[in-house]
Amino acid sequence: MQQLRQEALSELKNREEKVLKWLIRDYIHSGHPVGSSRLVSMDYFNVGSATIRNVLSSLESAGYLIQPHTSSGRIPTDKGYRYFVDRLMQSSLPENEIIRDYESSISEIHRDLDQLIKNTAQFLGDVSHALVLMSKPHERTRRIKSIALHELDKESILLIVHTSFDQVRTIALELRSKLSRLMLMDAQSMLNDIFADRDYDDILVLVDSGSVDHARKNPIINAILNNLYKVIQANTFGEYQIYGTHQLLHYPEMTDPLSLETLLEAIETDNLQRYLPTLVTAGQPSVYIGSELGQSILSKMSIVSIAYNGNNCNGEIHILGPTRMAYEKIIGLAKFTANKMETMINTKYVK
Repeated sequence: MQQLRQEALSELKNREEKVLKWLIRDYIHSGHPVGSSRLVSMDYFNVGSATIRNVLSSLESAGYLIQPHTSSGRIPTDKGYRYFVDRLMQSSLPENEIIRDYESSISEIHRDLDQLIKNTAQFLGDVSHALVLMSKPHERTRRIKSIALHELDKESILLIVHTSFDQVRTIALELRSKLSRLMLMDAQSMLNDIFADRDYDDILVLVDSGSVDHARKNPIINAILNNLYKVIQANTFGEYQIYGTHQLLHYPEMTDPLSLETLLEAIETDNLQRYLPTLVTAGQPSVYIGSELGQSILSKMSIVSIAYNGNNCNGEIHILGPTRMAYEKIIGLAKFTANKMETMINTKYVK
């Protein structure tokens, strides 16, 4: 990926840049190869078809364009898109009407973070005409908020652990002795006294050090401490709201039966998340184009990814579409949404 980006940064001449920019914009819009006559008809160039053909030939020789068929126009390569994204495009915020529609869709949501993520993912998918994977924010320092116990029968209980941002982890436990309601209530009260509002790391230290061994006299607590790691160490990351699979059907290049089947299978089995890039800096989108992703399943796709931060939390937004996705529109959309999410989380959802 880095090698491709370095190659793409080789300076093009002004006319070459202009031709590349308008060819990519036109191809993104139409999906059809672009020829010299089409570019001349745009009235952005004060030269004839012969000059434009020479520029197209030069861009093709340099690896920015390819000609799918001998008699057809040109289409961008991954390298051409990379140059466009890094040097030529002009991203912009969504139109005011689109912003109003989004704000209207979330105006009645009060502390329902799941619904906020769902509405936002749907908004992004519909406006970008792309597939959206959006994670629920998780605290950088994870903690247990509260613990509840529920009797399943006389020899088994359900442990319910409420964690950061209203995430819930449950585990059913069988006991070696009969339990009573008084024993259950005492265990729940003691567990909350020990663990409520503690970070996961603090809890592990307490258990490993033996500081809470005195509580093991209660057989319920003893059983829970022996299994608490299963809940604490459960992966609370990678939980994504997915929306917009149907949007990909608008692009002919995405409807190859075998490729589409592989992609849908990855979505249904939650494997697609494994291919998503790791984000480091919030607020600035990262763009990954086709072969840069290093995954055959995504070789015809691009991803615009952005992280968003709240008070001691962060989440991710990934927008996936064909390599001819509308980068200028989608990058501006990603920035707007990430900023909006940060504002919403910091003012309404962090307790």
